[in-house]
Amino acid sequence: MPDTARVLVRNAREQDLSAVAEIDTEAFSPYGTTEKPETFQHRLTAFPNGFIVLIADNEIAAFGCSEKWLAEREPRLDENPLVTHQPGGRIFCITAMAVRSKYQGRGYSLVMLDKLIEIAHSEGCRKIVLETTHAQDFYMKRGFETVQHHTERGISFDVMSLDIESYGMNAAHHGPS
Repeated sequence: MPDTARVLVRNAREQDLSAVAEIDTEAFSPYGTTEKPETFQHRLTAFPNGFIVLIADNEIAAFGCSEKWLAEREPRLDENPLVTHQPGGRIFCITAMAVRSKYQGRGYSLVMLDKLIEIAHSEGCRKIVLETTHAQDFYMKRGFETVQHHTERGISFDVMSLDIESYGMNAAHHGPS
C-alpha cells in the first residue's frame, strides 16, 4: 500500500521553484535531460493550474508541470511555454514530473500522474502527451502508449500518449496502486 495518507498535493508557488529545479537535476541529470531553472519559472507563469507539487515531511517531495497545445506534436526540452502554451488547447503535455530519490517507492509518482490526468480532464483536454527516456512501463500502468521515438541532444526519447476521452477518469477514482 502506498504511503500517501500524509501528503499534500497543491499548485506550485514561486518559492517552490528552487526545490523543483533541485528535484529535476537529481532525477534527470543521469539521463542528460535536466532542464534550465528558468524553464520552470516560465511554466509556472504560463500555466499555474498545470504545475503541482507534492509535500511530504514538510518539504517538496515531487513536482509535475504541464502545458496545453492546439495540436499534437513532439515535446522538446526547455521549450518556452510562454510561446507554446495555448490556454484553449485540448492537447495536454506533461512537460516534467519527478520525485526526490529519498521519497521514491511510496506511490507518489502515481499520485502526481493521477492528479495531472485529473487536471487535463478538468481543463477539457482530449489527449495527454509526454516524452520519456526510461519510464515507459510506469506510464503504461495508466494506459499510455508509445506513439513515436525521437532523438534530441543525442538522447533517445519515447513519445507517449493517452486518449482521455476513451480513458475516462478510472485511474483517478482508483487512486494509486
